[in-house]
Amino acid sequence: MGAERMADKTVHPLETLRQYATALEAAMTVTLAKPRQPAVHQLRTMVRRLEAQMELLEQLTALPVPSSDPGEAEDVRQRLRKLRRAAGSVRDLDVQRAMLKTDSSLPRKSAAKLRERLKRIRGAKAKKLQRVLTKQLPRVAGALEQMIRTLGTANGLLVPDLRLVPLVERWSRSKAESAPAGGLDDEQLHIKRKVAKSARYMMESASGSAAANRAAEHYREEQNAGGLWHDWLDLKATSRKYFGKKHPLTQAAAAQCELARAEYVKLLGQT
Repeated sequence: MGAERMADKTVHPLETLRQYATALEAAMTVTLAKPRQPAVHQLRTMVRRLEAQMELLEQLTALPVPSSDPGEAEDVRQRLRKLRRAAGSVRDLDVQRAMLKTDSSLPRKSAAKLRERLKRIRGAKAKKLQRVLTKQLPRVAGALEQMIRTLGTANGLLVPDLRLVPLVERWSRSKAESAPAGGLDDEQLHIKRKVAKSARYMMESASGSAAANRAAEHYREEQNAGGLWHDWLDLKATSRKYFGKKHPLTQAAAAQCELARAEYVKLLGQT
């Protein structure tokens, strides 16, 4: 144990928060100029990472609440949620269009037709995202800067990775539903997917730590399996909206959704 302790890595949670804030501002600027698929994906990812890092900071007992003014942190969260939702609506369409183009299990002609329809919707959603960014870019930057300034007294906070790993694991267990994996409904599976994503990002803030990397990989597998199931769930709903429940495309998406769900549930039962 002594040798293992000597190899512990130190995590700098506030410095990571600063880095994420800078990366988010850059992603917002790029997406505002051209809301292409990679830029939108990066924007949503950085929002998620910032939200997860704020959650991590709250879990560290050595650190006060992320702001001496609770309303300050909540203001940041509300602005991040607006960005995430606007970016997410575009990103979801990008994912569905990619599935319609590449998945051979879907009827080709119907998939191409729906893909073209989603392209037009995506254009409108992207313009809405740009409007949100125009309004929120200076406000988000200012709110983050103020929150980080308030947290300045925690500049010296250092956390051993062997403390961070069990802390995040306890947090993820407290957030996820405790029912057996096979008995989870779709809403509970959705919660587990989101928790796994946040836990992964928290673990990845301890880059260079073998223990955190192993834990992050575990959560990444859960996130990916849950994400695939949820993508098919969304595509099934989209196809049903435009073509109806009994259309071959809807039925094909539903079949893939059930397969992905079974794999996701199986993975959860193994972890």
